[in-house]
Amino acid sequence: MRKIVACALVLGSGAGVANADATANVEGYFGAAFGSFDGNGIFQTADGKSSTGLTESSYVFVYDLDVTVSATGTSDSGLTFGASIDIDDAATAQGPISDLGSAGEIFVAGDFGTLAMGDIDDAAESVVGDLAGVGLTGLGDFNEMLYLVTSGAEYAGSPVALYTYRSGHMTLAFAFTDDRGWSAGGEYGGDFWDVGLAYESVQSGATITLRDPGDLDHIPNSPALSVIAPDNAHQTIAQGAVRLAGVTLKGAYGLIDAQGEADLAQYGVSAEYGWSGWTVAAYFREADTDFDDPATSDIKDRFYGLGATYDLGGGLLLAGGVAVWDFDDLPSEYVVGDFGISFNF
Repeated sequence: MRKIVACALVLGSGAGVANADATANVEGYFGAAFGSFDGNGIFQTADGKSSTGLTESSYVFVYDLDVTVSATGTSDSGLTFGASIDIDDAATAQGPISDLGSAGEIFVAGDFGTLAMGDIDDAAESVVGDLAGVGLTGLGDFNEMLYLVTSGAEYAGSPVALYTYRSGHMTLAFAFTDDRGWSAGGEYGGDFWDVGLAYESVQSGATITLRDPGDLDHIPNSPALSVIAPDNAHQTIAQGAVRLAGVTLKGAYGLIDAQGEADLAQYGVSAEYGWSGWTVAAYFREADTDFDDPATSDIKDRFYGLGATYDLGGGLLLAGGVAVWDFDDLPSEYVVGDFGISFNF
């Protein structure tokens, strides 16, 4: 984290002035990714000899750069307040407030808890989270659990309002959106373990993404799957984790009930182990979709991942991984991998 400026924030007409620190965090990666489906490459690269100017390739160079600007301050009454924005996300902000300010987060915190609003996790994702990720790029991010409120169910760009309260080892969270999506959850843990449980609901007519093709959304036979939410579409989701001798084991289970359309049970486990600068992670996750229409075949999708990183110090990492995407309704599996260098400062 590099401090770039210290400034004063004016809190409003007649209000006092409080000192605030502004910082910028820069992170990114570069390297190469490979992938195949049914014996063919899944990427497209330029080829002047091709009739389309493109050709299939089994590898491609990858890179990404993110700059996050944050500012925090303290009021005369002792309240902490602040904001952050990812400049990369802000430049492509979409939604009912079509400007750069619709992609960030603003918060105020005190003894009462923390109230935040913006492009943030809902209560369910805050207390349950995801399985351990792998790879330089995330390799589709299929280690991530599906959440109704924040996985495309709400109108693009609609902010999430999140309230959290922490006391000792307990965390309570409540979240709402302006189009009637809401979630509530709690987390409790000790020195070596924690558990979380949450419930979330979205309004009728929202689009629920039951299956997302991941970061590599340009791959052929895009395996996306979504349904329109009926009345009272909801999810109950839980997690449990144990940390011992450098090993973190985590399991998660969620049941999405889109009444009249489909039910989706998602579950998985992950393991992560760190020693002498190395971190090795692996995950397994399955999503079983049971359609209410008897004419539609049920689907079981399975995802596996294995990866490792090596800390070079100063925020510089070597990273790589491999993942398998096994979509039940496709004739073959996707096998993807990547390796390269990532940094954070």
